[in-house]
Amino acid sequence: MRLPRRFAVLSVFFALSVPFFARAADSASALGWPEITRENKPWTRWWWPGSGVDKASLTAQLEKFAAAGLGGVEITPIYGAKGYEDRYIDFLSPKWMEMLEHVGREAQRLGLGVDMATGTGWPFGGPWVTPSEAAAKALLRDGRIVSDPTKQMVKRAAPGGEGLVVDPYSPDALRKYLAPFDTAFARFPRGLVRGQFHDSFEYFQASWTDRLPEVFREMHGYDIQQYAAEIMARNAADVKTVDRDTLARIKSDYRNTLAKLHLDYLRTWVEWSHAHGFIVRNQSHGAPANLLDLYATVDIPETEIFGSTPFPIPGLRRDPVDVRGDQDLPESLVIRMPSSAAHVAGRKLASSESLTWLREHFRESPSHMKPELDRILCDGINHIFYHGTVFSPSDAPWPGWLFYASTEFNPNNPLWDDLAALNRYVARVQSVLQAGKPDNDILLYWPADDIWDNADGLMRMLTVHDVKWLTEQPVGKLAQQLLSRGYQFDYISDAQLQQTSVNDTEVRVPAGIFKQIATPGARYAVVLVPATRRMPVATLEKLSELAASGAAVIFEKLPEDVPGFGRLEERRKKFAATLAAGKGKWRVREDDVELSIWNFSQPEPMAREGLRLVRRARADGYDYFVANLGAKPFHGFARFGRFAWQSVDILDPLTGRMWSLSREHREADGRGVSLPLEPGESRIIRTYNDRREQTRGSGNFEKTGAVFPLEGQWSLTFLKGGPDLPPALTTVALKSWTDLGRDEAKRFGGTARYRLEFDAPAAKAVEWMLDLGDVRETARVRLNGEEIGTAWCVPFQIRFSSFLLKPTKNILELDVTNLAANRIRDLDLKKVNWKIMREINFVNINYRPFDASGWAPVASGLLGPVTLTPLKAFTP
Repeated sequence: MRLPRRFAVLSVFFALSVPFFARAADSASALGWPEITRENKPWTRWWWPGSGVDKASLTAQLEKFAAAGLGGVEITPIYGAKGYEDRYIDFLSPKWMEMLEHVGREAQRLGLGVDMATGTGWPFGGPWVTPSEAAAKALLRDGRIVSDPTKQMVKRAAPGGEGLVVDPYSPDALRKYLAPFDTAFARFPRGLVRGQFHDSFEYFQASWTDRLPEVFREMHGYDIQQYAAEIMARNAADVKTVDRDTLARIKSDYRNTLAKLHLDYLRTWVEWSHAHGFIVRNQSHGAPANLLDLYATVDIPETEIFGSTPFPIPGLRRDPVDVRGDQDLPESLVIRMPSSAAHVAGRKLASSESLTWLREHFRESPSHMKPELDRILCDGINHIFYHGTVFSPSDAPWPGWLFYASTEFNPNNPLWDDLAALNRYVARVQSVLQAGKPDNDILLYWPADDIWDNADGLMRMLTVHDVKWLTEQPVGKLAQQLLSRGYQFDYISDAQLQQTSVNDTEVRVPAGIFKQIATPGARYAVVLVPATRRMPVATLEKLSELAASGAAVIFEKLPEDVPGFGRLEERRKKFAATLAAGKGKWRVREDDVELSIWNFSQPEPMAREGLRLVRRARADGYDYFVANLGAKPFHGFARFGRFAWQSVDILDPLTGRMWSLSREHREADGRGVSLPLEPGESRIIRTYNDRREQTRGSGNFEKTGAVFPLEGQWSLTFLKGGPDLPPALTTVALKSWTDLGRDEAKRFGGTARYRLEFDAPAAKAVEWMLDLGDVRETARVRLNGEEIGTAWCVPFQIRFSSFLLKPTKNILELDVTNLAANRIRDLDLKKVNWKIMREINFVNINYRPFDASGWAPVASGLLGPVTLTPLKAFTP
């Protein structure tokens, strides 16, 4: 795509379009953070090992969750801990339901929410699932496809939940699976549990169900058994009875049938949940079905972030031994699938299972977490679920009960107290991203039939691990170009297009006057169709209808043909006729798609500067969440795609500070504002369509003088942690406390206080920047007895008022907390039997037995250098 050089021609259009894009949005216009709700706060998956819970320990953990700023939990029972078998509670038994009710009532008391998995482990299944109701795979026998049991058992099942996995294509089998839940919840008080949860589609090898031939014939008009041998052939090259194109078409019909059957299965679960007063969260990825349709069927569509991203942020550590290499890199294009479905369908929330296998066990720091969370928030996610927290009874020795794939969000983690700062940050961001309305201009058609049309293999499982099904398709390549150039888009499916209409609102653009495009949940300026090989007739007809009604429809390239084999010639005739009738109604730009898009959608220039962002609409303006996840500072003007505004407020979700920008901080043409952002930093920008009085607050600052090192004799006192508190010591050189000559410090996991007395620099400043340099891993900071903040992410800097600084004898205190890694290493060196979980027990990041005894001591404490820098008001 060619980058247009000038955008001024669009200024009139976008100045006039504010009511169009902001229509029906609702948010308070006064400067300030929205009131924080439980949904604004991050939630966590809460594993119950063996369901070996007790009321006292449940209450104790819930109280710690609430105090740390979590908003809720999702209960998932799993296998238990060895030696605690007498505490196991069978899933859905009266005692289990008693514990669930206790949690619900305690959560209400504490302002927490509760979700639960509709089963134990994953996926759905249990002891009451009979072989006839269980998952099956296709098997060729005597020239016909027959059902062959997969014999898959529930993965990581809890007591009372062990058994066969249910058939994911059979609503009848699902209803029978849900019957024990009907009994268990018959007298359960409504309102104590918010929602039901289904994990990712991991019904492995499930490629058949008894009703498939019947549904196949209804959908496609022919008998699947007629081509049984061809469908089941291991290699397409071995098939001689039909050509490769025909084989791909037949398999496409088979895959579309599977997709419909699983969608019916999902809808059955949703209907059951709603009938019992629950909302539904679902991870659709992994399914051999149209993900957008699956995500849009539920109340809260959810993605999964597995692994870590090699962000180039200076100072952000990514040791190769701590990560899974280049496998399982989170992909923004896939993350945008559930958020797109939420926007298009009108769902307020889009969630994410977050930080799974972020780093090796006990080596995950909050500084690693923030950029991963920032990126998915910019991709439209606004309801974070941590992965996660394990219930551990109060009498379990440290480190307590554990789950093998968890980022350790539990009170036994030395970092627990400072994770509250991360939770406050997430809550502030989500309070804004949940309050607005989606505001993306482009509907990007996702041609799922291009994936189904493949002669090789049988099922096509669309996972978050191998994402070539999206990234290597024309739609994925086009989506990446749009994303990198700042165009805001949502994906849309064939079925969702059928729910799309044109309303009477006019969109005036350089290309002419067009009508606004409406979905059940949002409004758009244009439909963009990527190069598509296979498009259903109904989709082409709908695009033609939209164009004829005045909507903007742009094709990168006209589709080649219809998908599938059934009724092929009949459908081809309709397809050709629709293509011919559509000439002149839609635009085709094979040479330069962006030039056409530019006529309908103003990109966000900040994205071209390397910043990540998401935009939301309010009735009186727009909200932007902006993050610098790159290697370079941004010290210029942040320009907006929506620039019909009169005033701007900046909100810092890290500190809670907020301020209005004066006129000297705005570009002369009114399209941008000064926004200094260091790598790793983020801001919320709130624009207003009307003029408002400036609100008091601390704004942008810049350095005004030399950097002053804070040096001298530091006292170091270990406050809490284990296995033992090392003796206090003093040091002049700041380095890892594991290198200070004390063996106790090498095995310590916990918090130590650094104390320094210093005289103030002679320089004058409005504010000062305290830069802690390298912190391993978090630091609560006090100056002269006043708490001035918690440094937990890159860059480890805290601003404070010059009024807090005395001419002499200033006391700086830093309570620094390290990882649990060295304490775990000590346990393994001593061969302490702390890995007591059943089944998989405890594995490392590469799914091999975990052993920390070979680790070198992990750097801990304040490494510095620590400096003070005078600041003045930033002048653009």
